[in-house]
Amino acid sequence: MWRLVRQFGLDFVNMNIDKRITENPILASPLFMIAIFTLYILIVRKWGPKYMEDRKPFKVDDLMKLYNVVQILLNAFIFYEALRYSYWRSDFSFTCEGFNPNDMRMPTLKGTRPAYLYHVSKYLDLLDTIFFLLRKKFNQISFLHVYHHALMLAGTYLYVSKSFGSHLTMIGVINSFIHIVMYTYYLAAAMKLNFDLAPWKKRLTIMQIVQFIILIFHQSLPLINNSCNLATPIVVLSVSQSVVMLMLFSNFYYQTYIRPAKKIKSN
Repeated sequence: MWRLVRQFGLDFVNMNIDKRITENPILASPLFMIAIFTLYILIVRKWGPKYMEDRKPFKVDDLMKLYNVVQILLNAFIFYEALRYSYWRSDFSFTCEGFNPNDMRMPTLKGTRPAYLYHVSKYLDLLDTIFFLLRKKFNQISFLHVYHHALMLAGTYLYVSKSFGSHLTMIGVINSFIHIVMYTYYLAAAMKLNFDLAPWKKRLTIMQIVQFIILIFHQSLPLINNSCNLATPIVVLSVSQSVVMLMLFSNFYYQTYIRPAKKIKSN
């Protein structure tokens, strides 16, 4: 068992960095991502709650509205461009698109823009937690919330640096679409519209769950028939994390919607 784990780690570390996209100073080294990742955890778990402990909640409604609009537009652009330079191409495989760092064709290189923006958007997503802190909504900073944001930051870095343009592109495509819907919901909530958003919150959670079911199936295809030059450690990591996220979101759905309904029926 230890030998397998050790080999998995060595294969992961020794994979070549994709020079087509990592010439960018932010992506050329994982140090920037690791620094932001560490800073985020410290702010969320230690510095932020301590800073807000004796302070009143800040009013950031207008800033949140602007933030949500930016996120909707950004994710819509990422979704469109990611599709345009991947699955809308006749030569891009849905079942097993390989990783080829020597692919310098123009359509592939144009796909670096949505890939890079998708990674950058995950830094922007961290502001969700900052807004919760500033508004003293500590109950919303759950393990699921923090784990999801931290995971996506690291995961998107691994994609752009070690598997750009491959089968794993589906993650960015489907996730950016989910974020369009999610930030539209957040914008509607921030605008305090005279509209019952509770059913949409439930539907959004269902969409998240369906997202990970689709990704588990799709990302498992190379493991069944790995004929498209994909590093097994990356694929295994992707599938396993989708399974973890499916379990976490399913548990959230159960605790939020199914369990309370059972209690009401039993009373």
